[in-house]
Amino acid sequence: MRFILPAIYASVFAVAIYFAIVQSPLPQAVASVPQDGAAVLTQMTSPKIGKRETCRQSVAAKGLKRQEARDQLQLCVAQARVECLKQAIDQKLRSGARRVFVKSCVAA
Repeated sequence: MRFILPAIYASVFAVAIYFAIVQSPLPQAVASVPQDGAAVLTQMTSPKIGKRETCRQSVAAKGLKRQEARDQLQLCVAQARVECLKQAIDQKLRSGARRVFVKSCVAA
């Protein structure tokens, strides 16, 4: 009896992981043909990549040292947050709605 309950929990957990993997969209490769006629495969990214992730990628591409990279990342995210705040002000959002908009704008 003491082995049956953990086996049931493990199987339920495995099924939950399976469905989470199946439902998540995977990026697909797309062939694009430039002017010279050679087909090039490019990796499609998710339709909405967050500004925070964009900052991480740009900082990683620069190859900075640890502290410099951290500083650049913080600066980039702060600039993205200001841009999102400007959008919220232009849309005349107030208090809670503005806070939610800025968080979702930076994340997505």
